Amino acid sequence: MEKLNLKTKGFLLFIISLVLLLQNLDKPMIYILDEAKNAECAREMLVSGNYIMPYFNGQLRTDKPPLHYFFMAMSYKVFGVSAFSARFFSAIFGALTILISFLFCRRYLGEKAGWLTALVLISSLHFNFQMRMSVPDPYLIFFMTASFMCFYNFLIDKKKFWILLMYLCFGLGLLTKGPIAVALPGLIMLTFLLWTKRLNWVWMRLFQIPAGIIIVLLISLPWYWLNYLASDGLWTEGFFFKHNLQRFSDTMEGHGGFFLLPLIMVIAGLLPLGIFCIQAMFLAWKQRENEILLYSLSIVLGIIIFFSFSQTKLPNYTAPSYPFIAILLGFLLSELEGMKVSMKKIKLAYVFYTIIAFVLPFVVYFVLKADKSVQDAAGVWVWFLPLPLGAVFGWYFIRKNELNKFIFSMAFSFILSNFLFFAKAYPRVYGINPVAGSLELLKNKPDLVYYKMMNSAYVFNMQRLVPAIHSQDSLSLFLNEHPDVLVISRKQFEKELEAAGNLVPVFEQKDTFENPVTVIYKSGR
Repeated sequence: MEKLNLKTKGFLLFIISLVLLLQNLDKPMIYILDEAKNAECAREMLVSGNYIMPYFNGQLRTDKPPLHYFFMAMSYKVFGVSAFSARFFSAIFGALTILISFLFCRRYLGEKAGWLTALVLISSLHFNFQMRMSVPDPYLIFFMTASFMCFYNFLIDKKKFWILLMYLCFGLGLLTKGPIAVALPGLIMLTFLLWTKRLNWVWMRLFQIPAGIIIVLLISLPWYWLNYLASDGLWTEGFFFKHNLQRFSDTMEGHGGFFLLPLIMVIAGLLPLGIFCIQAMFLAWKQRENEILLYSLSIVLGIIIFFSFSQTKLPNYTAPSYPFIAILLGFLLSELEGMKVSMKKIKLAYVFYTIIAFVLPFVVYFVLKADKSVQDAAGVWVWFLPLPLGAVFGWYFIRKNELNKFIFSMAFSFILSNFLFFAKAYPRVYGINPVAGSLELLKNKPDLVYYKMMNSAYVFNMQRLVPAIHSQDSLSLFLNEHPDVLVISRKQFEKELEAAGNLVPVFEQKDTFENPVTVIYKSGR
């Protein structure tokens, strides 16, 4: 590897990362709520040719800006409409994130730290999971990561190219997930300038701020403005007030949590090597005279603290910190052999990891066994056995003071489990869902509606709109005019459905890992 030039190393890393992310990408079917809505919204854009107004099942969707819809629609044109197509560019941006993290860390902290940074991301189950979903987060993570890196490169090189590229990333990030892609990096960058005493007029002139504003507006404003006109401001109001301000100030969809939850999410999200996150952050602070460590620490803490104050907390919110905590971890792990790090603290953290590695397969088994809807898939626990085996090998190598082998035994046991998870466990468990179980029943059924609520994945997987009926009286009238109709609904509306007409349940199944029970009715006439 040492004899290869940097371009070859980067290319190989990108290909390896992409192969791992593309593996079994079409499995399971699009089922998770966010995946279903994003994938279907892109499909409806493609069918209608209207790339200004995002619709889900024919209704205006105000959740997200359109960039990931554009990429998905492009993929649909090339590969056809499928789960693979919806997730394809997420995997591309995931591999690109790993690549730029390696290159950035390699430049400032050395080759070994760069490879270890890549290893942290490649071995992380949550990073891999996130980069395989048809959601905007893989795109946001890449553009935020790239903007942070361009900013620091500019501070070092003072080359206009880097600062203009940063503004390009801001504009694309704004089209990906809105103001968070500019406001949060901007706040962290401003804090870092204050911290390093660079906030002065000399630097402000170098930042090309007027040109930057023009670049950001040229990229993002046309779509926002055209959308504002086309929706008469409805999308703008829904997105900026409900899905930005309200998510920060109020707990939405039950996704709340205590103040330290984002920190715990980061540590858990980057397992196995994430177990050393606290040590990595303390080492970065201790050696903060190395400015790249201080900068990476500022980004990690900035993102974690920001979302600690948010009332809505989700694991994907703090995922943009992953590349930079991975850099801190890469540096920490590269220092182990020189014994510049307290091995006592490393061993203590590894004790917790060993417990997790041994307990996790049993947790998987008992959790699945306890849920009647997926208990037949409880056998997937065996695909997690590489984790305790890797932990045992880790102890063997750490006792022999073979620290590189210690690190790789952890990482590769997780990489193997990740491979088996996406190849076997995840498709097996999530393949047991009411949408998959009832698609054959609904296939080619012309008269199909849903009453009040249904699983969003039906629309994408059937590639058709499903009309909604929201009142009992309206349903009664509809049943009189369409005696051969099938009605998708939920168990909680059973009494209303029975009172609306002579409906007979023909399918019933609990949603996977959710409380609602999907029920399909047909007319009993």
